Amino acid sequence: MAYKIINNEQSEFWNKGIGQKWVDEDESMNERLSNLTEELFLKSNIKKDDKVLDIGCGGGQTSFEASKLVGSNGYVVGADISKILLELAERKYSQIKNLEFKYCDVQNYEFKKNEFNKIISRFGVMFFENPFAAFKNIYNSLKYNGFLNFVCWTNVMENEFFTAATNIIIRHLNKDFPEITRSPGPLAFSDEKYINEILSYSGFKNINVEKVYSLITTNDSAEKDGELLLSIGLGGRLLAEENLSDKKLLLIKDEIVNMCIERQKDGKITYKACLNYVSATK
Repeated sequence: MAYKIINNEQSEFWNKGIGQKWVDEDESMNERLSNLTEELFLKSNIKKDDKVLDIGCGGGQTSFEASKLVGSNGYVVGADISKILLELAERKYSQIKNLEFKYCDVQNYEFKKNEFNKIISRFGVMFFENPFAAFKNIYNSLKYNGFLNFVCWTNVMENEFFTAATNIIIRHLNKDFPEITRSPGPLAFSDEKYINEILSYSGFKNINVEKVYSLITTNDSAEKDGELLLSIGLGGRLLAEENLSDKKLLLIKDEIVNMCIERQKDGKITYKACLNYVSATK
């Protein structure tokens, strides 16, 4: 049975907008998020024989890592709304027998009830059109006493990966810092009370939101890092809305690259990060 994608705005964004940029930068982003991913897996405690759903799996790296932990009698389903990111995941991991990918809107896709005993997500749950409906659907797919673990961003001002380039861009555009709301987007779940409200409404128990400080690091050159910051995140979205001259874009890029150089030490560029690690049970 086919299920309609109801989150049309995000589907458009991740298939025709930013999606291709994430495909292009898949390895670079996995490197940058490696510390955060390791912490998520430590907290998720995925074991042999587990049945795992990975929400917003993107290019499939977290799904693949989970598949190595569950063994031949377990399995992992990676779900995403972006066809082009799932095509990348299929190209990379199609040979993995206990791993499959589903193009679907988790908000309304009818997973089997009580199918999974572990559900995880690395920055994939903040984009639902209706998070209350989405997490109720997620709850229904989880086995009794099963575990939900996901990581999301906290206050934007505590995350330099968002602010460092954006502050340069808004100064050149003579604009204020973008307003952060609960609308679908990377920072929609920055409020702990909002997370608790959604999960409680959906039926989850033993809800815990742990604020953790970490680092985003890369061995990329300052030039490469600057290019990524210009194409992904808040700054990239701001620039996409403008019709700037090549001269103006080059000026902004040069300043961002210089910022990256200033952050570089022993070949590594570092940004402070602050995350909400969320856990709950059914």
